Amino acid sequence: MEDQKQIADSLTAFREADMELDRVYSLFPKACGLSDPEYWSLLLIYEGNVTQSAISEQLSMSRQTVNSAFKQLVKKGYIRLEPSKDDQRTKQAFLTDAGKGFVETYVVQIYQIEETAWGQMDPEERDTLNRLLRKYCRLVGEAMAGQKKQKETE
Repeated sequence: MEDQKQIADSLTAFREADMELDRVYSLFPKACGLSDPEYWSLLLIYEGNVTQSAISEQLSMSRQTVNSAFKQLVKKGYIRLEPSKDDQRTKQAFLTDAGKGFVETYVVQIYQIEETAWGQMDPEERDTLNRLLRKYCRLVGEAMAGQKKQKETE
């Protein structure tokens, strides 16, 4: 049976690995001279997410943070904002020609780096990593929901 020290030690190792992954992913924006919110917003716009609210939700960042990133991307000439056809109050982001060039130069290159690294793992390793990470996220989410319910009944 696993004791509390083993659980604590393995959780510490997981947190360290997670922080290391965060550090690796923070290199991407730095490599192309953008802030994290600018980089990830630009990437999501490239992938077809065009509203601040969708990007904010996907990145788990505040709308204020994403709004600031959008302003910087507009200022740098990488995106343009246009009112939505469905709701004039909602603006959609589109890559400019400069933005498309920037994405092709930097973001696509980083995709290739990720794909190369991912391809160096065995298919079983990739599947296991995905499966276990999703399981961990689900279990933490369920525990958080249970904690919230418990506080509401107190």
